[in-house]
Amino acid sequence: MRLGVLTNPAARHNYRFPFTHRRLRHKLESAANAVATADKTQIADAIRHLLVEREVNVLAINGGDGTIHLAINQIVAQFGREVDAGRARFPTLLLLNGGTYNMASRAMRTKDDPVSTLARFLERYRESRLADVHTRKLGLLEIRRAGEAPMLGMVFGSEVIANALDLCDRLGSGYFGLARLLMKGAVGYVVKSDFFQSNAWRLKPTDSRTRVDDRECRDVTGAVASTIDLKLARGMVWALTTSAEARSFHVKLVRAKTPGEVVRLLPYLLWEFQHPMAPSFPDARHLLTSGRFTVDGELYDHSGALEVALSPHGFEVVAGESL
Repeated sequence: MRLGVLTNPAARHNYRFPFTHRRLRHKLESAANAVATADKTQIADAIRHLLVEREVNVLAINGGDGTIHLAINQIVAQFGREVDAGRARFPTLLLLNGGTYNMASRAMRTKDDPVSTLARFLERYRESRLADVHTRKLGLLEIRRAGEAPMLGMVFGSEVIANALDLCDRLGSGYFGLARLLMKGAVGYVVKSDFFQSNAWRLKPTDSRTRVDDRECRDVTGAVASTIDLKLARGMVWALTTSAEARSFHVKLVRAKTPGEVVRLLPYLLWEFQHPMAPSFPDARHLLTSGRFTVDGELYDHSGALEVALSPHGFEVVAGESL
């Protein structure tokens, strides 16, 4: 077992606690096995350094969901063909709780302080073989856009979800921004506040045609697809639960014609309550939608059709319950 650490210093936890990377690095056998990236353009070189030059086979990612998203895409881009040909294998991932929402680390149960999690991992596995590390399977979505290379991710959100996330960031980011968005949206709808009226356009998609597998769905305002459990508010809010088989993904739709209807559906969207206007498809294999979107918290502009399917690639992730 050869451990390496990739840190995004701009991720929320790491920004608030700037000595986290240094403390992680001091726990490794070699300082060369820890890399901090100044921005996303350095992730490709960091992956190459850790996996090729340092021969790391367990990669601890100290960042949020966006950092994990970018790292996974780089790993597959650099080594996917060799893995497919049986000449290599992807590293086992250890997801540290270094970001804003940390949905992936929460789903894999490594939700504590990054330094404490790494210390517990080393205490148990420092002298172990890689095969002895207890892992969980992480399935991935593959987002396809015409004329562009497929993108991999854990959580996909269509245009309305991207708009809401963008607005959440403007209101303070993180759970503070989410709480403000929910409060201002709900109250604003009731009193028809300036905030609600000026942002209602964000809840109106440019194209409501959506298909889940062989089902065509109309009046769809938004769609979420995920291969991991979606837990918000530090795990107190369960918005979506996924299958442990990793052979499909979970899709939840928002079917509404007005922004007001979206607000009234919030309890059903944030918790797994059943409502005909918020249908769930827990074993989906294909989603067709369009427009601007978000993957693992990263926002992407797009104007055409989008296809979401289960990726043939997947990763072994350290199971937090074993630490």
